[in-house]
Amino acid sequence: MREFYDIVQAATDEQRHELGELIGSGFGSQPDTLCDHIKYLRAGTIGQLFWQSSWKQVVTDVADHVGINWLALLSGRQWQELLTQEIEAAVVAKLFHDIFDQLSPNQQQKVVMEIQRNSNDPRLEGLLLGGGAIAAAKMSGFGVYLIASTVLGGLTNALGLTLPFAMYMGMSQAIALVLGPVGWAALAGEIVWTLNQPNWERLTLGIVYVSLLRNNDIFEATR
Repeated sequence: MREFYDIVQAATDEQRHELGELIGSGFGSQPDTLCDHIKYLRAGTIGQLFWQSSWKQVVTDVADHVGINWLALLSGRQWQELLTQEIEAAVVAKLFHDIFDQLSPNQQQKVVMEIQRNSNDPRLEGLLLGGGAIAAAKMSGFGVYLIASTVLGGLTNALGLTLPFAMYMGMSQAIALVLGPVGWAALAGEIVWTLNQPNWERLTLGIVYVSLLRNNDIFEATR
């Protein structure tokens, strides 16, 4: 879990608090506490005592649970050759497209246009419409940030988590306005249902948020 520890250690107090709220950590948001809670979510009350696996393995387990396209992500490589952030981005892309695919073509175009408004990447439309692990592999860090913030906004609203996440609220609210009464959060609720268990929900939220943290500097540099 060293990789996860280093990420949250480098985060601000506010960011650690937000992550703690997302994963349901009831004993604070210090790096060690957050690491222990991730172990608990993945392995259970007893299993956490013996958990020796990495953050990459946790992300891989969630990637299996949400059903990413491993063949597309690996592209002939071995799992050991993948960076953890590549798998995180694939999870984010899969969640995004599970929601996105429920929209009509007209609604999809509106969402793409709204996201493009915040990005100068000319490839973004094709990547969003193409979907999945291939899109995640080709997307810039800023593109991953935009998609992750969009997914996080939908999932937290669907789960009834009303937290002041400044980093995603603008994009989430803009898309909600574009979609009107259908609502991004309502569609995200279908994804929450497929996650099936509270622990998987919390781990998934944690992965999306960590993906945001990894790409936050890229986002700030564009402001």
